[in-house]
Amino acid sequence: MVAVPAWIGGVEEYLKHRDQIRRRLDSSLLVLVLEGVPAALRRRLVEKRVAFISPGTQFYVPEALLDLREVYSSRPAAPSEQLSPTAQVLVLAALLGHEINDANMTQLADRYRVAIMSISRAVDELEALKLAQRHHVGRQRRLRLRMDGAQLWRAVEDRLQSPVRKSRSVIGDLPEDLTVLAGESALARYTMLAEPKIICRAVPAFAWKRIAKDCELESSWDHDERRQEVQTWAYDPQLLSEDGTADRISLYLSTRHDPDERIAQAAEQLLEPFEW
Repeated sequence: MVAVPAWIGGVEEYLKHRDQIRRRLDSSLLVLVLEGVPAALRRRLVEKRVAFISPGTQFYVPEALLDLREVYSSRPAAPSEQLSPTAQVLVLAALLGHEINDANMTQLADRYRVAIMSISRAVDELEALKLAQRHHVGRQRRLRLRMDGAQLWRAVEDRLQSPVRKSRSVIGDLPEDLTVLAGESALARYTMLAEPKIICRAVPAFAWKRIAKDCELESSWDHDERRQEVQTWAYDPQLLSEDGTADRISLYLSTRHDPDERIAQAAEQLLEPFEW
């Protein structure tokens, strides 16, 4: 393995250097090590079958039969610094314009279909992060966020994470009223991105086993034309959905680091209607 600076000029130039190094070392396998691999460069390297590694995110070594693999984190924030799913729902609801300030714990629990204890813990979390302030009316505890709009977005952006826990390819009849459009299918609703051949839908992770059993869903092969993609989310995607489509912010969080440059660019367009 040979480490090469990220500033090396062009893939063609690297190929010339690679051939020289191969002859000197009498080795057929060299791996290019880069700090980051933009989408355009990645496509070029794969086209030329150039082995490369970006530590912690990508590796591609065709000589060793290791295909392209990628790992993306939502942000460098530690897990303890990320919002819990319930706290994230409350923040996204506020960013999407839901009237949640001054709502009591029971009202929030009913609206977002979680236990009162979960709502209470989420509000504790927001207060600890200085995103909300303690507020009571009589004996009732109520939510009061300290900020909204652009200020709230800037305060929480690094703490928000993709709601997607897992994606599956399945075949079977999946009723639309149990799901929302997600992934590329949802992006095509909001942007100029073309409709994908394989429809993508999202369901809450806690309901997946029941839905799969009731709808008699089965795992499918990648080349089965009947297949559809199902994402299981950390929270119920219907809570914030718009006309059966995943809300813009959750969709952004689930697609902003997609290795496909088309999808990542479309994800950025999702935030354009907001004045952030």
